[in-house]
Amino acid sequence: MSNEFSIKFKVVLLGQSAVGKTSFCIRFCQNEFELNQEPTIGAAFQNCLLDLGEKKVTLQIWYYRGAKGAIIIYDVTNPGSYESAKDWVKEIRQQGSSSVKVILVANKIDLTNHSVQKTEVLKYCEKHNLLFSEVSAKNGLGVDELFYDLATDMTNQYKMDVLGENSVNYVEENKKETRNIILEENTKNQKKESGCC
Repeated sequence: MSNEFSIKFKVVLLGQSAVGKTSFCIRFCQNEFELNQEPTIGAAFQNCLLDLGEKKVTLQIWYYRGAKGAIIIYDVTNPGSYESAKDWVKEIRQQGSSSVKVILVANKIDLTNHSVQKTEVLKYCEKHNLLFSEVSAKNGLGVDELFYDLATDMTNQYKMDVLGENSVNYVEENKKETRNIILEENTKNQKKESGCC
């Protein structure tokens, strides 16, 4: 019997208009970037299959109800988008499950005119128990790592939820080691596929 198993997680992608949500998602799922991306109207949906070695994880990137993970994006050159992102954090905490993994993402780090101070964001993330990541959807910097980290964290949460309290200590003790094995040793073997509804 194989130890390999598949899990499907719903992930939400949130942020103010024009912060780069669609570009960020397309960069990861299709490894493409379109400089003049048309604004997304209505709900956006992407399916991404991640091969984490011992397990396959499908991320459905979608609207937040029922999501296990939330990616909230702001534009480092636009302080208003950061304020909007904080509103999204409040919303997901009120409407989502308490176990939703929330990552606050600083996008457009390839640009030089950063208006949002990273130290302020890190303090906010610590206070609200958020993960933090910096990315550039344009050049792909940090995008893959963010999704693999999120998939790994959600998989560990799933194991704790399904296997019960006895698995909590094992998962927490081995979390960093497991992440290193998955993300460093198997990076060349990881595959991602995309598809749309």
